[in-house]
Amino acid sequence: MSDNKNILVIQTAFIGDLIMSTSIFPALKEIFPKSTIDVVTIQASSIILKNNPYVNNVFTFDKKNTFKSKINSFFDLVKILKSNKYDIGISIQHSITSSLLMLLSNIKYKVGNQRMKFVDKNIQIPKGLHNKDRVLSLLKAFTDKEFDNSTEIYFNNKIDIKNQLIKNNKKNICVAPGSVWETKKLPTNKYIEIINNLTDYNIYLIGANNEKIICDEILYNVSHENIVNFVGEFNLLESAELIKHSDLLLCNDSAPLHIGNAVNTPVFAFFGPTVKRFGCYPYREKDQMIEVDLDCRPCGKHGSNKCPLGHHRCMNGIKVEDVINKVNNLLG
Repeated sequence: MSDNKNILVIQTAFIGDLIMSTSIFPALKEIFPKSTIDVVTIQASSIILKNNPYVNNVFTFDKKNTFKSKINSFFDLVKILKSNKYDIGISIQHSITSSLLMLLSNIKYKVGNQRMKFVDKNIQIPKGLHNKDRVLSLLKAFTDKEFDNSTEIYFNNKIDIKNQLIKNNKKNICVAPGSVWETKKLPTNKYIEIINNLTDYNIYLIGANNEKIICDEILYNVSHENIVNFVGEFNLLESAELIKHSDLLLCNDSAPLHIGNAVNTPVFAFFGPTVKRFGCYPYREKDQMIEVDLDCRPCGKHGSNKCPLGHHRCMNGIKVEDVINKVNNLLG
């Protein structure tokens, strides 16, 4: 098979899913050294690939548009992709939209998992894998070689987050208390109690603009002298740079978890409605999943906006003193 290929990769899921997919790009370049690699993703995630040396072009598709707008956007994208005459298309998801996108774009050789429609090669993905390894399994369509499965985010030299850090000798902890789903959030009062007991460290609150209320509440209720609220001040890459220069990240099962893994910062992640077998857990050596063993877990693949049983014990049962001890054992 020629190594001079025009390749399209489709990953239009959440930000964390795109980050967990980043290992496929250097692997594709290893298989096809002279290839051009383009990516279709959503607008919110596209910045993750901004400085990626293995990616040539990034196209965005907004799945959350109104139906009419989504249809128009879909066919506009098809027109662009069709003109690029791709030799290979790889859909990391198994959505019918991704299937049709590859089919109507006249991609010569289309690859997807075992449930994918309208593809030339369906790959059986083994159960029990981390999502980053599930993604790499799709490359079995071309080779049986094993590849580096590390995720990664690349930065340019223009970002200088170090100057934003508190100037002292204390270690730095990033705290990302938000999530798209309410049941995935450790209760705010627990974050407040944890931070109030971490006075030996610098604390940096991060999150999206819609998480400002949570972080403002935390900031108002903590007596910590070395805490900065960066919510809404940094874009995704700048937040990633801050996490990179931190000694620990405390977060929920959400995008910052995967950012932490990609920049090799230890992650302590609170897991409630979701569990390890879903494949989205922190994977590096010093990482920890902090969770409570309950018969009602898991209650959904992505969490929800309300606990189905009304008690939210999966998060309410996490003990603050245990978290503080884990932090001190790692950093102390």
